[in-house]
Amino acid sequence: MPLPLPEPLVYEVPEAFADLARPGSRARVRVGPRRVIGVITGLRDEAPEGFKIRPLESVVDRLPLLPRELLELADFIADYYLAPIGEVLRGMIPGKLPPWGDQKVWLTDAGALATSLNPDETQVVDVLTQQGRLSLADLQAATGQADLHSVVERLRDRGRVAVAENRKQGVRYARAVELGPGTLEAQLEACGRSVKGRAVVELLSALGRPATVRELEDRVECGPGVVRRLIQLGILRQFTQIERLSLEDHRAQTAQVDPDSIVLRDDQSAALSALLESLDRREYAPFLIQGVTSSGKTEVYLRAAEKTLAQDRSVILLVPEIALVPALAAAVRLRFGDRVAVLHSGLSAGERHQEWERLRAGEARVVLGPRSALFAPVRDLGLIVVDEEHDGSYKQDSTPRYQGRDIALLRAQRAGATAVLVSATPSLESRHNVEVGKVRPLALHGRVGDASLPEGIVVDLKTEGAPQRPGEVQFTERLTTEIESSLVAGDQIILLRNRRGYAPLLLCRACGEDFECDDCGLPRTFHRREGVLRCHYCGAARSAPRRCPSCSEEALEAIGAGTERVEEQFEALFPGVPVAVLDRDTVRRRGSAAAVLESFSRGDAQVLIGTQMVAKGHHFPAVALTGVLLADTYLGFPDFRAVERTYNLLVQLAGRAGRGDRPGRVVIQTFHPDHYGIQAALNHDDRAFVEKEMRFRRVFHYPPFSRMIQLLARDTSRERAETTLRSLADAIRRDPDSRGVRVLGPAPAPFERLRGKWRFQLLLRGDTSRRLRSLVQAAMPANPGTDIVVDVDPFELL
Repeated sequence: MPLPLPEPLVYEVPEAFADLARPGSRARVRVGPRRVIGVITGLRDEAPEGFKIRPLESVVDRLPLLPRELLELADFIADYYLAPIGEVLRGMIPGKLPPWGDQKVWLTDAGALATSLNPDETQVVDVLTQQGRLSLADLQAATGQADLHSVVERLRDRGRVAVAENRKQGVRYARAVELGPGTLEAQLEACGRSVKGRAVVELLSALGRPATVRELEDRVECGPGVVRRLIQLGILRQFTQIERLSLEDHRAQTAQVDPDSIVLRDDQSAALSALLESLDRREYAPFLIQGVTSSGKTEVYLRAAEKTLAQDRSVILLVPEIALVPALAAAVRLRFGDRVAVLHSGLSAGERHQEWERLRAGEARVVLGPRSALFAPVRDLGLIVVDEEHDGSYKQDSTPRYQGRDIALLRAQRAGATAVLVSATPSLESRHNVEVGKVRPLALHGRVGDASLPEGIVVDLKTEGAPQRPGEVQFTERLTTEIESSLVAGDQIILLRNRRGYAPLLLCRACGEDFECDDCGLPRTFHRREGVLRCHYCGAARSAPRRCPSCSEEALEAIGAGTERVEEQFEALFPGVPVAVLDRDTVRRRGSAAAVLESFSRGDAQVLIGTQMVAKGHHFPAVALTGVLLADTYLGFPDFRAVERTYNLLVQLAGRAGRGDRPGRVVIQTFHPDHYGIQAALNHDDRAFVEKEMRFRRVFHYPPFSRMIQLLARDTSRERAETTLRSLADAIRRDPDSRGVRVLGPAPAPFERLRGKWRFQLLLRGDTSRRLRSLVQAAMPANPGTDIVVDVDPFELL
């Protein structure tokens, strides 16, 4: 069930659904008074004793949505991350996939008068005559036919019944056909003298795949009678499939480099050879490709994907953000054509259903998407790639709180596939796995086209034109000079400000009103373009007033700066320069991320301003200057990964510059110019950063030198949240197995109140995750009375 239950529930399978009830299929059942759609996880012959077992109401999928491989993976995720199995399965299946069994069927006038029906068809017609319009699931229950789908399709083809298309969720069904058994010569001969019939058969043979009836009619320029006759002769087999929807909005339309024109460097060839050898062995092998930005890492893994497809195996390509999908989707489609599927939350329900079905049927063998694409039902997985593996977006921030990078390695291991982690700034966990021999390193040292790394320029905000107010962004004299130089040269520029909106605070200078969110206790961000104050934690919004509602004074002032204000300040300094903005606000609409990136790639905009989204994996050869308006955003966070995040972000942004013919420059404005993380990024000294950060982690027993679990209590009562977590902490400390385990807290979370609930956290650190999980399971009360979130291997502690 998609409910927080620790175990699956047991139901009886009615005889009518015996052939459909298979592991991985969805079924509609009753849980108390509610009707819920859950996933069948297994079958048993005998009912458990001492319980009254309810029957399934219906099985709503004709074929299992999840193969056994993914069901077993779900079991592991539920066990390791201490998550309810039903919520794990819900996260694996794209939302709003329409159940086959919900389609409505009814008898036509021709069906009511039909004769010459076989027994199965007669039974269906009789049931519809008596009961009228039914869902396929209800028709299944009434007839109990094992192959009801084929019977209904035959009746539909002959006009005896009508089947409603599931349009309310954006899904459209279409009649499709494929070649039947026999040789091509025999099929052409069976067509007789029908020229159009022969053309249809030849087209299907050339396509090597099924086609919709509409596609055949358009391409052969024939009428529906031609296809109908071929079906009656048995030359074609008919079925229903999801109507193909165009995904052009989710692919970049910019020109792509011809892969045949790319010549690999020696280090790229060596890395590719290692991957090809692994693919030939068809055994699990994990690799980490580390290379400076623009070193050609993508080309290496795409050539490995070519090899995988040549072996008739499948590929999963993961990226951390939806904004990275369009450009990579265009490059992948150029190489692999219609064998590519895209999966992410930005697709409509119909598009997600279409891509899921193409993967499940084996029509698509390459899937591209963010974290959730990890669970695509591909056939015979041979290669899985985790690009920008260091990125925090691979960690799920709601139940089940799995780490996509780690589950990718596990899925590859179980499939006997090659796993490739890719990053210019690998996570310290992956670096540690290389050191201990769990992952094989592959290093790329040069840049494509022998381009040099960008020159690093640091601006000390304590001495060089510091902002007048805390949190505001300043275009210092040095940054302004660098921008002017780039604009004169016709180069493109990327500027990073890791805050969206206009200002993080709207403050009344007369009375101090700061418009805190009622549910979170944190100031709302001022979005000037929309004229609203919005909480970025719970989403609550209100109109921005002109006068202070507390004292009625016109003394409201925006404090600090987000991307909107940076854009405003830039346009005031450099009027007439075309600017584009990339942040979560601008890409919320369908296809808008691709549109912004394409516009910048074409040169329609000379400057791109944005949050961390602008630093991730983009390739813009015309960019010669990148600028970090305030590099200290993460350094002050109360989180042991703060420095690592800062270093990764700076290196990634610097890597967007100098990827073309002109040398690149990166300007970093900071109040802490001597910090080792910032100095390492400026000097491209990866080793220095790793040595200092690893020393810090080792001394204070932080990952990767320990394992960690965060317990977060959330309650409308502050006292109850603290008391519940304190009782849990005491129970853990009393456990004899807790010797050597560091138990920190409970203490208020850094963001103590969010979404109307008080938050306290407890941190456990120890040598093994198994031991920590065992302690938590033993101490967790059956009914805590407070919402307790268990986060195994947490990525952030806010």
